[in-house]
Amino acid sequence: MAVVPLHARHGAARTLDDVGRAVPLAAQRLPEPAAQARPALALRAGRAGAWFVPALLVLAAVVFCVWRVADPGRAWPATVAVLVVSCPWALSLAAPTALAAAQERLLRRGALALAPHVLETLERATHVVFDKTGTLTHGRPRLRNTLVFADAGAGANGTRACLDIAAALEADSPHPLAQALRAAAEASLAPAKRSRSVAGQGIEGEIGGRRYRIGSLSFVAALAGSHPGAGVPGGVTPVWLGSAAGWMARFDFVDEVRREAGDIVLGMRERGKTVMLLSGDDDEATQDVAMQVGIAHALGGLLPRDKLDVVRALRREGAVVALVGNGIDDAAVMKGADVSFAMGPGVQPARPHADCVLLGETLAPLGDAVDTAAAALRAIRQNLGFAVCYNLAAVPAAALGWIDPWMAGAGMAASSALVVLNGWRLRGGR
Repeated sequence: MAVVPLHARHGAARTLDDVGRAVPLAAQRLPEPAAQARPALALRAGRAGAWFVPALLVLAAVVFCVWRVADPGRAWPATVAVLVVSCPWALSLAAPTALAAAQERLLRRGALALAPHVLETLERATHVVFDKTGTLTHGRPRLRNTLVFADAGAGANGTRACLDIAAALEADSPHPLAQALRAAAEASLAPAKRSRSVAGQGIEGEIGGRRYRIGSLSFVAALAGSHPGAGVPGGVTPVWLGSAAGWMARFDFVDEVRREAGDIVLGMRERGKTVMLLSGDDDEATQDVAMQVGIAHALGGLLPRDKLDVVRALRREGAVVALVGNGIDDAAVMKGADVSFAMGPGVQPARPHADCVLLGETLAPLGDAVDTAAAALRAIRQNLGFAVCYNLAAVPAAALGWIDPWMAGAGMAASSALVVLNGWRLRGGR
């Protein structure tokens, strides 16, 4: 992979803009754009079918004229047989039936396709890029430890005071780390005044006339001064707190890796896809999760624009990139990927950024989507191959007078039925 300039290589606690929660009614409306559009393979099949019809009419006229000269009594039967035995519908139905069945199968298994190209692009993807928090992990971090610095100036009960200040700063944030901080704080301080959120870095606000920052190391250091020098233990995500008076505390969070994540990663690798992990969290915590799930290529301490740089670099090198994230703080990265998947709990249905939403609390639908994409593209190619071979064999036979009109009708119906059934079988199991 090409060297990508990174704007930050430090531990980061992500903060998110406010988003609405998913609602069932909106989720029911989401498939409509995907149902109304078709991927490139289906469009090519449709264009082939559109050219087939005028070519068939020209051929029928030629057949009529030739038989009119050779054997007038066979002119009309041969012409009718040519028109009837041909099956442009097999070409037109080859892709839509398979795609409709595949999308229904995805929905039943917890994946909601919002874009028409999801299955086709996922099958072609060479790289699968994962986010960490809320994607490979459950997104329900818990506070393991609070380290209060000697110069915190938080009073006698420093730990409790720092937690309360942190909760006040994170009062309006829906991020899992913010929720964990609010749960750990006992006192209920008023939300910070003049609060502002910096994507991928942290939150700044005023409490009691003093300005505070909470978030990544570099973000807080810009206000609190030089680094306090406290080493971060492995396997945790650190969130830093400081003010203009100095460093106050470091909150260490742990988040369990999803049980199915390792199997999903292994399945991707077995299909020949390169799997990567890009995270805004501390690099050491990112590498720890990568090792647990079997990902060899992992980068931590990345801002959203850093992730986008990596994805763009991969695409410039010819890679087809599928991105799996939480659907909120990596919205720009999702738009930069060839196809994107968002975990359902973090998605606002009114304006989704992803091409596909993984509903529920598991990554299992992503594995089903990979299998379904391969099966759907295989079924489409089978349908197109059968439709082409059938027409290449049946139309000349009818033109030569070897097929009667009634036989032509039976052949046309059978070919259409076979294409539909071959696509519709995707609705079943593996």
